[in-house]
This record gives sequence, C-alpha cells and structure tokens, in this order.
Amino acid sequence: MNKMSERRLTKTAQEYLTKSDEERIECCGKDFWIHYHASTKLIELLDYKFNEPKQMRREGLLIYGDYANGKTAILKKFYDLHKTSLETLNDKGEHVFEIPIIYFQAPTIPDEGRLYSLILDELCVPHKPTEKVMEKARLVVHYLEKLNTKMMLIDEIHSSLRGNLNKQRSFIDTLKQLSNKLSLSIVLAGTKEAHSALSIGGETASRFPSLELPRWSNDKKFRSFLGTYESCLPLKEASNLALDQQLVDILYNQSEGLIGRTVNLLKKAAVNAIKSKREKIIIDDIVYLPTL
Repeated sequence: MNKMSERRLTKTAQEYLTKSDEERIECCGKDFWIHYHASTKLIELLDYKFNEPKQMRREGLLIYGDYANGKTAILKKFYDLHKTSLETLNDKGEHVFEIPIIYFQAPTIPDEGRLYSLILDELCVPHKPTEKVMEKARLVVHYLEKLNTKMMLIDEIHSSLRGNLNKQRSFIDTLKQLSNKLSLSIVLAGTKEAHSALSIGGETASRFPSLELPRWSNDKKFRSFLGTYESCLPLKEASNLALDQQLVDILYNQSEGLIGRTVNLLKKAAVNAIKSKREKIIIDDIVYLPTL
C-alpha cells in the first residue's frame, strides 16, 4: 500500500481516508470542481462580460455543445462566484441587498409568461403564475433594476427554441429587449440545436455570438483532468489514472469524450474500488451501465 504522505490528494480526500467505507462512498458521489483549460477560459470570458460597463447594446453569449459536456457545471460555478452577498456596500457605506446574477433553466416552450415567472422566482419576488404577462414584465424590469442584476444565465435554452417559429422569435426578442432596457448581459447555454436556431437570423446571431464547448480529445489535457480528479477521491491506493494508458483509453471510449459521462464513470468506479476492498480503480470498475 502506498504511504499516505506520497499521495497527491486534496485536503478533503486526505481527511476522508480515515473515515468509514460508507462515508468515503458518499464523498465519491459528490461533485468536485476541477479546473481545466476550456472551463478556465470560459469563466474568464464570463467574468469580463459580468464586469463590462453599462452600454446601450449589450452583447450576450451562447455557449453550446453536446449534452453532458460541462456547460451547466461551468454556469453554476460562475453563478456561485458572483451570487448574492449581504456584504455589498453602497456609496454611503451602507449594507444593501443585491442580486447581481441569476441562473435558471429555460422554460420548455417559448412562452414569455413562463420566462417572466422564472426570473421573478430567482429574484424572490412574490407573484401569481396566472398574472397577466404585461404585469409580470413590469415586475421583472422593476426588480432587475432595483436589485442591480447585471447578468442572467439561462441554461437549456434549446428547450425554448422548438415549435412555432413566431413564438421563438418573440421569446428571443423579449430577451433582447430586457438586455437593452437594463444593460443586462444575457448568457445562454444549450445544445447544437440552439446554435442552429439562433443562427437563422443575422441580428440575433450578432447579439448572441456563439462559442462551442467541444468534446475532449484523448490527449494530455484529458489525462491531466483524470489525474486531478483522482486526487479528489478518498481511495487508499493510487490508481494512477493519468499514467495507465489502458485506463485512459477505456475511460475515454466509455465517456465518448463527454466530461459529464467521464465524471459519472469515475464516481461509480471509485465506489466499486471501495466496495471491492481493492482501494484503487481498475479496468473492470469502469462500467457506465451494468450487464443485465
């Protein structure tokens, strides 16, 4: 068995080594934030947009890519970095309550009323779901301005870009109007379907320039990610994921280069390693779904 001092484990993983199998299994199932090249560059871009000065025509952003490829994790990480803080001070040094950023999943149909309700929910504004759309719109504009909201993160936007084309255009126009009226930065995230839908109109495409979050390649960056993720797992033996090419290849093939599937595979493999008492991940542990 490797000496604990020789292991490159995070502080949390190191602490969990002395805990019970059940506690370590629970730890393996948690989400860990792992910095990697694409996520770092994207968060830097979002940070730039978040801190842009107010302007008449605020440019948004569309982040698109395959399912389970890290879009949601990046948006939630950025949201956590900038969400509400009661420590905000105004020019007079007084504590003020602000909601500088909100995050929510797009409605499943291109419906303005549902969009306004989702925004009001995130702003913690009481309202009736059956309220007239115009009244909801008034509340949204009033409270976004009052709470000094600077950025809106809308995930799964492809859900709102299906069906009736006129309703789709009206839905996107609503977002553009909110952005114009409040100098609000709106970031959308979705699949390639969303990219196709927003690329139809030239003006819309220019308001929401698109950035693709690609799948991983089986290369040094992928191996580095595996090595970093292993350091978060409270296993008593080293699996050497980044150094064992067979393990790298099967993880890559099973995940199809999708970061979400890679993480799920690693979580399940770590649990298998603990339950088997081997305490390290081997090829047999890397199974996405069991054979029935």
